[in-house]
Amino acid sequence: MPKAGFFVSVKLFEKANRLLAEETRVNPEEPFPLRPRPNEKLSIALAFPNRYYTAMSNLGFHAVYRLFNSQPGTRCERVFLPDPEDIEEYARTNTPLFSLETQRPVRSFDAVAFSISYENDYPNLLKILELTRIPLRRQERQEKDPLIIAGGATVLMNPEPLTDFVDLFFVGEAEAAMGPLAASLRKWRESGIKKEEVLEELARIEGIYVPQFYEATYRPDGLLRSFTPRGDFPARVKRAWLPNLDDFLALSAVTTRHTELSGMLLAELSRGCRRGCRFCAGSYTYFPHRVREGARLAEAVLQRAAPGEKVGLVGAAISDYPDLLPLVKKILESEKVPSFSSLRVDSLTSDLAKLVAASGQKTVTLAPEAGSERMRRIVRKGFTEEEILRAAEILHDQGICSFRMYFMIGLPAETPNDVKAIVELAKKIRHNLVKRNRGKMGGTRITLSVNAFVPKPGTPFQWHPFEDIRRLQEKIKGIRNGLKQERGIEVAADVPKWAYLQTLLSRGDRRVGRLLLAAHQLGGNWPQVFRESDLNPDFYVYRPRAIEELLPWDFIDHGIKKEFLWKEYQEALKEGEKG
Repeated sequence: MPKAGFFVSVKLFEKANRLLAEETRVNPEEPFPLRPRPNEKLSIALAFPNRYYTAMSNLGFHAVYRLFNSQPGTRCERVFLPDPEDIEEYARTNTPLFSLETQRPVRSFDAVAFSISYENDYPNLLKILELTRIPLRRQERQEKDPLIIAGGATVLMNPEPLTDFVDLFFVGEAEAAMGPLAASLRKWRESGIKKEEVLEELARIEGIYVPQFYEATYRPDGLLRSFTPRGDFPARVKRAWLPNLDDFLALSAVTTRHTELSGMLLAELSRGCRRGCRFCAGSYTYFPHRVREGARLAEAVLQRAAPGEKVGLVGAAISDYPDLLPLVKKILESEKVPSFSSLRVDSLTSDLAKLVAASGQKTVTLAPEAGSERMRRIVRKGFTEEEILRAAEILHDQGICSFRMYFMIGLPAETPNDVKAIVELAKKIRHNLVKRNRGKMGGTRITLSVNAFVPKPGTPFQWHPFEDIRRLQEKIKGIRNGLKQERGIEVAADVPKWAYLQTLLSRGDRRVGRLLLAAHQLGGNWPQVFRESDLNPDFYVYRPRAIEELLPWDFIDHGIKKEFLWKEYQEALKEGEKG
């Protein structure tokens, strides 16, 4: 039981202990902090800005948890956005948010490190800070308050909308600079120096961005005029990246049934992607494409996964992984169950399909992304309709009859015919499989996941505007109507207004932090925020950019020249002009 006065809700305390009791540590020898450690010099609360159920399916969160706890003298515990009913309990009992492992109030940690994968989780960051009773804005915090850190995929693309709330950002891959970061933080806690001094030291480490040491100025038309360091700090922040993935193992730290991927051990196969699809942040911000050595990965997985346990294979293009077949065969031979998140249609083979079927997986995800070959050329998806049909046939012949297929709408140069092509392609796949099944209609099911294209920083399409919400709604309606008579085809469409918000948070500058704060204060009422704010969100969402414009994230060196991205964008537009 926690010390008296730390918090008052026994109900919340008991729930935390139930979650812990039902976790299985992947490697019992790893020093995870289930109890206080001797010689502890630095305490980190690792926060995921969403529920436990979502967070524990995120391999990046697991990896950072393991990395922090592997540092000497460092203790890292996990923190999550409480479930809705638990938020009510926190408020009713006046309980400050506490960590999972030892139920220690988050505000008592030296630092709170947020691992952020999705822009739409930004409001949850503010909610967590509120529940911890740490002042939301960094300018309002005192020396005794924890240092607030953020990293993850969205930070790597563009951290600017969060600069009002975060003291320092980790830009890049955590393995590359975790040692220097933790060492500086330990030195800070041992020496008793001021936060300002440790931030000055940290700002000179590759991959660390401290926003208070940089000044942004704006032109009368709202465009960014300049972005300059205040002092002798680097003009551009170089992202940290790991040249050799085999230097660090990326597996789940614990498994649990209380998550989206229930009881599954996650294993990273690769990072980045060699395909270079023009909309894909993973291809560019995690450039270059790197893979893990198959034999070493197989050994690690087989040592740590229990018999009968699922092994989730993680990577941007799993079927491109060169050691995939031998790895999956070893997993199956060891009486474990491989799980495949998504497969590329042009690298799917009969041998791979047999292994997918042998794993017992009933539904396979394929991502055509666009219905027409013209549109796939524009986005550099690079495969034909025949290849899509053939991939579905290969899987169907192995007894896999349920498919989830990802499509995007609102892409650059998209025409009404490109949207209609999504309907026609879905029909062709379905009818082709029914014919292959000797005319039997039952069994084969296709779910179309239709998502609005969101232009991402650091990609060739970063200059392109977001599609008008009403037009996106019309396109979704057209797709639904075109398929409503088709048995066995279901349409699951994204909500365009949330894609609009994601675009705002993805491409915003520092000023967007005002909108985030207002949304928090108004309980998430974004329409009211937009009505009452003097900042026009359409400026960030619907406005096309020019090559000359200084973009809010241009200060990040992703390792790819801006000129190359612009050239790719222009090539896409030229492809669109061909009709």
